[in-house]
Amino acid sequence: MNLSSAFSKKEINDAQLVLHHASQLVAIAGKYLLAEQDDDSHTNMKWDQESSTFLGHLINSRARVGLHVPTLAPKVLGPSNLELASLPLSGKTKKEALIWLKQALQLKQIDADAMKPEMHYEIPEHKTDHGKAFPKIEAQLLEELALHRTLAHQVCKSIFDEHEHASEPRTWPHHFDHGTYVPFKRDQEGGVIQSFSVGYAVADSIIDEPYFYVTQWKKDKDIDYSTVPGLTHGEWLPEKLKGAALKVSLLASTTQGTISTIKNFINTTVKWSASI
Repeated sequence: MNLSSAFSKKEINDAQLVLHHASQLVAIAGKYLLAEQDDDSHTNMKWDQESSTFLGHLINSRARVGLHVPTLAPKVLGPSNLELASLPLSGKTKKEALIWLKQALQLKQIDADAMKPEMHYEIPEHKTDHGKAFPKIEAQLLEELALHRTLAHQVCKSIFDEHEHASEPRTWPHHFDHGTYVPFKRDQEGGVIQSFSVGYAVADSIIDEPYFYVTQWKKDKDIDYSTVPGLTHGEWLPEKLKGAALKVSLLASTTQGTISTIKNFINTTVKWSASI
C-alpha cells in the first residue's frame, strides 16, 4: 500500500479542498439533525476503509449521510450502511446538492427542512461558495486521497487499540483532519494534565501539503523538546506544531514502504510523547 508520486502538490491540495467542501454535506446533516454535543462531535465523520467513504452519525436510527471519495458522491445510507441514494457532485452546485440531500433524507421519513448551508466555523474558500459547480476530478487522484485517509485511519486505529483512554479516530469537518486524542496523565480530581494526539492533516499554514503528525500537550507547562529522539523520516517542529510531522511527499519518494515509514515515525514519536 504505497502512495503515488504521479500528482503535484498543487493537484493534491486543490482536490483536497474540493473534498473538504463536499464533506460539509455530512457535517451539515450532523449539525442540524442531531443533538448538539459540547465537543462538536455530532458533526464529525468516521472513515470506512472498505468503501472509501466518510460516514456521518446515524440520524433517528434510520439513515446516515456519507461521502464516497472515489466518485466524489454524497450518499444516504441505511442503518447497516446499505446505499439508499447517491449523487455524483461533478457538475452540481452546493445548492443543488443540498436540495437533493433533503429530498433523499425525507424518503427515509427524516424531516430535513432545518438543514442550511451555514456552519459555525469557516473553512478555506472555494469557487463552489459562489455558485460554481463542483469540478470533475481525475479518478486516480481521488483514489490517492482515499488512500491517504485509509493510511491515517490505520495509524490512528492502532493507537486507539493500544491506549485505554484514546478517543475513537474521527475526521473533523473544521480542519478536515483525521486523528485520535490520548489523555494519559490526570490530576487528583481526574482532570487531564498531559496528552498527545496522532493524526493526518491537510495542507495548512504550518506545512503546505498533507502530513502525518504527533503533537504533545501539558497543562500549565512547556514541553522540553531538547530530548527528542532522532527521526529516520519526518521532522520535529516544536515552535510551529508542538510536535513532529511527516510530509506525504516524503512517503511517495522513500525507498522504504509507506506503511513501515509511517509506523516508524509514529512509534518513535509516540514513545517519546508518553515518556516526558
